Amino acid sequence: MPSEAKKNIFRKRNNKKMRTVDLFDNYINGKLGPEEITEFEIKLKMDLLFANAFIEHVNLINTLNQAQFRSNLKRTLNQIHLKEIGPTLNIISINREQSFFKKYTKTLAIAASSALIAVMITVSLLMGLGYLSKKQSNQITDLNRVGLERKSKKLINIKDSKSNAKEASYRAANIEGSAFALNNKGYIVTSFHMVNGADSIFIENDQIDRACTKVIFTDANLDLAILKIVNSDLLAKWRVPFSIKEKNADVGEKVFTLGYPRNEIVYGEGSLSSLSGYSNDKSMYQISIPVNPGNSGGPLLDENANVIGVIRGKISGEEGTGFAIKSNEILKAISELENDSLKQELMSQNKRNQNIKNLKRSEQIKLINPYVFNVLVYKKD
Repeated sequence: MPSEAKKNIFRKRNNKKMRTVDLFDNYINGKLGPEEITEFEIKLKMDLLFANAFIEHVNLINTLNQAQFRSNLKRTLNQIHLKEIGPTLNIISINREQSFFKKYTKTLAIAASSALIAVMITVSLLMGLGYLSKKQSNQITDLNRVGLERKSKKLINIKDSKSNAKEASYRAANIEGSAFALNNKGYIVTSFHMVNGADSIFIENDQIDRACTKVIFTDANLDLAILKIVNSDLLAKWRVPFSIKEKNADVGEKVFTLGYPRNEIVYGEGSLSSLSGYSNDKSMYQISIPVNPGNSGGPLLDENANVIGVIRGKISGEEGTGFAIKSNEILKAISELENDSLKQELMSQNKRNQNIKNLKRSEQIKLINPYVFNVLVYKKD
């Protein structure tokens, strides 16, 4: 049986009471004698509070050691960074786990600050050296594009008694996109996200030189907007050859697009790959056609030149896939209007050119092109 002097491991040789944390440190660092170690370990087994306090102390020491390691790593990475890149640094924030905060609030303040800086420096250094690539977003991307300054084909100076035609430059629109005729009455379908907050909206193509329009109807949920051409004189010879299809198309159908990802019309073809769109949205189709900024608001047509949808967007970073709002969803939104006279105007279908479905694609496009437009949207500064 050990002597009383040796048995009381809480006494130092100078007979002053030893702090519990000092006893823990002495045990961890091997500074206790054989009998003191035996007594310490017996107390660990017999005294639950003592054992829990020792476990907490060991965890604390490990945390502080990790903090010191991270501090040394930070210092090393700092030296590498200054040598390889210089003093400038792009900082990326990183969140720590909440449960760890709750357990070691004060200790973690030290460890987290060192670790955060170290990780930020590591990530920035690797990005700077090309070891990390930018993660692509998995969200739908609107397909409007930045406008470009251009010259009009023809501008009539109304102050000139001779009405001389001349060229003029227009400032670039804030954004540009696509649109198409809804019917022969001058109504135009496009995307809501393009015209939202617009001060003025114009359309143009090879046949129409910058016609002013006004917003008639919008549905933000569908991303749908309907415009109307202000100058009714432009509609005198309108014979829109296509109609808006009321029924759903089928998966695998051949489809094509027309739109303005550039300042001239661009054709794309593919197939209808799904009856639902982004995040299984049943109001959209998924199509296997590359769509680009500027395609927003353009028509999606089937092989018989029926409009079956309006181009909405694509998944960020993915090519060869697009989404279109279904045409029957557009017709449904119009049918729910409370203004009966406007509803009747918008629902007015064209006298369809029955021959268009039997034409080869190039001939179909020649008939359709005059009724697909480049949209130019100006917003207040």
